[in-house]
Amino acid sequence: MTDLFGGWDYIIVGGGAAGSVLAARLSENSSANVLLLEAGKDTRPENRPANFRGRRFDLDMNAHPDFWWHSLRARVHPSLDPIPFQAGRGIGGTSQVNGLFSIRGVRNDFDRWVALGAEGWSFDEVLPWYIKLEDDLDFPDAPHHGKGGPLPIFREPREHWGGADHAFHDAARDLGVVWHDDTNAPGATGLSPFAMHIRAGKRVAVSDGYLEPARGRTNLTIRSEVLVDRVTFAPGGTRAVGVELAGGESIPVAAGGEVILAAGGTLSPALLVRSGIGSGDDLAHLGIDHVVDLPVGQELTEHPFIVLPLPIPLEKAASPFGRPVNVTWRYSSGLAGAGDNDMMIIPNNGWLGLPGVCIWQMHAVSRGKLVFTSRDPLAGPLAELRMLTDESDRLRARDGLEKVGELVNHRAFKNILADSPALPTIDQLPAATFASHHVATTVRMGSPDDATTVVDPDCRVLGTEGLRVIDQSVMPEVVRGNPLLTVLMIAERMADRLKSSPA
Repeated sequence: MTDLFGGWDYIIVGGGAAGSVLAARLSENSSANVLLLEAGKDTRPENRPANFRGRRFDLDMNAHPDFWWHSLRARVHPSLDPIPFQAGRGIGGTSQVNGLFSIRGVRNDFDRWVALGAEGWSFDEVLPWYIKLEDDLDFPDAPHHGKGGPLPIFREPREHWGGADHAFHDAARDLGVVWHDDTNAPGATGLSPFAMHIRAGKRVAVSDGYLEPARGRTNLTIRSEVLVDRVTFAPGGTRAVGVELAGGESIPVAAGGEVILAAGGTLSPALLVRSGIGSGDDLAHLGIDHVVDLPVGQELTEHPFIVLPLPIPLEKAASPFGRPVNVTWRYSSGLAGAGDNDMMIIPNNGWLGLPGVCIWQMHAVSRGKLVFTSRDPLAGPLAELRMLTDESDRLRARDGLEKVGELVNHRAFKNILADSPALPTIDQLPAATFASHHVATTVRMGSPDDATTVVDPDCRVLGTEGLRVIDQSVMPEVVRGNPLLTVLMIAERMADRLKSSPA
């Protein structure tokens, strides 16, 4: 065991989904001392507010402010004003407060990753780690699923669906959409129940599944309510030697140890920039000494989420357990070369008090960027999402609107509608579009020879030693599914690599 006066073997910054996995898995090696640092609170499962325990989810940041970052802002489209950007804060991160959605990326996502320079990240190569993380409660014996893993995967039976779910299902099936019992099965394009990280009706955050069983280990230390300002480097060099907290405390890594950033798609890039790793212009603007010139925050991708309210009385849309959505239609538009399952349409049983239907663009061509405006570690960057600015995304959004028009004019919806539905035009869509809070590719993984790459396929920050980023920011493209399971897969896979080949 390393002498702690000489530093930690691993310092993990960020106790959210990726950080929880890394801390739990790396501390399985009893000879490695692991320190997990989290800016938010450490709330144990039994102390979590009721709003975050069951099938519901509550995105009101003012109701439980300790569970959110309040300094992040995003502009969805260049024509709109910036709005708050929601990201979970505390041990467990966004998995404590999210919509519970648990959908994998598809094979074509990883074909594209490899083509973009992420060698070794093909679907067949990552599948064992998707399996490892799961305790699939519905398909435990399927060869593509896991049994006994840290995160339960559950699909709500139809008798517990809401009114919008049932109308959506009946209309889609009548229009010829194929049914699949498992949306995470290979080749599952069509209508399926929504997979969620739930057991016995209760949310299981990533920290519940991973960190709770690991808390008794003497080689794992969890420090909450500590804000990391920057990574520190050897004098005049590029080897990471520790981190410095906002209050000035320095925490060293051991000789040969590593600093791992796992703070997410907006905060890991901000931490890199404060540490002197970013574009020359960003560093010069903020007056930060240059360590490595890399395009941090420059290749942002996000899933546009288009909310289409319908005149459905809440009592006709509601589900027995208050769940906003229990079924999804994933489809391939066949437009603009977007590939498999680039689109998703879901019903809304009353989220935000707006029953209706939502379009989710699961493959986004539009690219945004992070704008770094302050050295203050609490400030966070502005996310310029630039959604629906690429013509491909607009074309596929228009196609989605046409499909929604067919659905809501079907008799299944007419049975619950109080009035005729009115859908927006394509030019009105930016005002109906929300962030999914799935910001990715801001610390893009790829070939070291590619000018857009920040980390190599082993998640090592180019031009440095002893520094990695392991979270959704490293995705070469955001996957065509809610990113949680893919984040866990990345962290599981990298933890195994680190344990087999320690620095």
